[in-house]
Amino acid sequence: MSFFDIFLIVGFIVLVVLRVPICMCMLLVAFVYSLMSGALPLTYLTQTMVSSVSSFTMLAVPLFMAVGEFMNATGVTEKLFDFADCLVGHIRGGLAHVNILSSLFFSGVSGSAAADAAGLGNIEIKAMTEKGFDPEFAVGITAASSIIGPIFPPSGPLLLFGTLASISVGSLFMGGVTIGIIMTIFLMITVYVISKGKNYPVRKRAKLKEIWTTFKSSFWALLMPPLLMIGMTTGFVTTTEVAALALLYALFLGVVVYRALTIKKLLQIMKKVIETVGMIMMLISAGSVFAGMLGVQRVPANVGNLLFTITDNKVVLILIILAFILFLGTFMETTAAILICVPLLMPIVNQIGMSPIQFGIMVIFGLMIGLLTPPMAICLFITSKIGGISFESSFKAVKVYYVAFLIILLMIAFIPALTVWLPNLLYGTL
Repeated sequence: MSFFDIFLIVGFIVLVVLRVPICMCMLLVAFVYSLMSGALPLTYLTQTMVSSVSSFTMLAVPLFMAVGEFMNATGVTEKLFDFADCLVGHIRGGLAHVNILSSLFFSGVSGSAAADAAGLGNIEIKAMTEKGFDPEFAVGITAASSIIGPIFPPSGPLLLFGTLASISVGSLFMGGVTIGIIMTIFLMITVYVISKGKNYPVRKRAKLKEIWTTFKSSFWALLMPPLLMIGMTTGFVTTTEVAALALLYALFLGVVVYRALTIKKLLQIMKKVIETVGMIMMLISAGSVFAGMLGVQRVPANVGNLLFTITDNKVVLILIILAFILFLGTFMETTAAILICVPLLMPIVNQIGMSPIQFGIMVIFGLMIGLLTPPMAICLFITSKIGGISFESSFKAVKVYYVAFLIILLMIAFIPALTVWLPNLLYGTL
């Protein structure tokens, strides 16, 4: 590796350790590299920053964010929770299973782990503690189930990954369907085992009339995921157009069906979305510049060659990549981590013959585990605050779910069919 290869990598790491904002880490290193190497003019920085966020597909990012915020503000969370309670509340563990199934339902309208943890968390943790569940258990399962959101479509992180890697976002979304369902099953099995040992309460089996009543109440919200999937799989609309239609649908539910959106709420939601989108777009702009510098220096190719000199065993290489992804997720915000993974790892993944769809799901799922792992652990911070327990206690409560998540991560990495069979079925060979 050359001096400039080392400078780009070490310089970035040093700035991160010094707690410089991630976007500034990327821009500062890129700026100094341009001055020192002369490989690229300084105008490249500004041109790349603008062009990287000017694509039609990138427009879907703020649209899907707004959808989640609108759905969360219309009372959809309570309706989904009640319907899930009727379906699985009678299984040993009761509300803990409701918690998981609610996250699966809610992921179809939000696509965000933080939105799930904050929106559903208020309802779930309160309901569980009132029914006799330990606060630590309630907080732990709420945090663990929240990461279903970024895997099951629509998903903000998958959308960003697909856009940056030039991969079909629709295929990535369909690849996440199977994994989202597997996550739900694994979590429910883990909860059942824990609940049986602690003899946690259950509710009486709901009658058909009660199930029908809650289904009708939540029908319009439950209708969104299949509508989005039909739009994407038929090719009738693009991903960005699906996002726009989803936003119109969310507004229709909030204003006409549930009548919960007021002008004041709309303004609050738009302010929050604009602030979040501004932060993400700045990260994407800076990340695109940094990725360009890495490409000019052939850092991904050099890193790949370095790995292949260590071993050419595909299994070992995948395990090294997994360890790197988990490391990034633990110490870096998801968007920034995706911006690092795409240019650095995609060439290596292509060399070992892994499907880009499989790799995309693997990256996002690995980074989501970081949302439960200190020091990032955003979902744990949210749920521990809601539950009124210490962060340390919430971390102890969530550790039991790491076993299930690591097993799923290995399944994604070594069983390609899990992530590619549905996209292949709907879109042909990928």
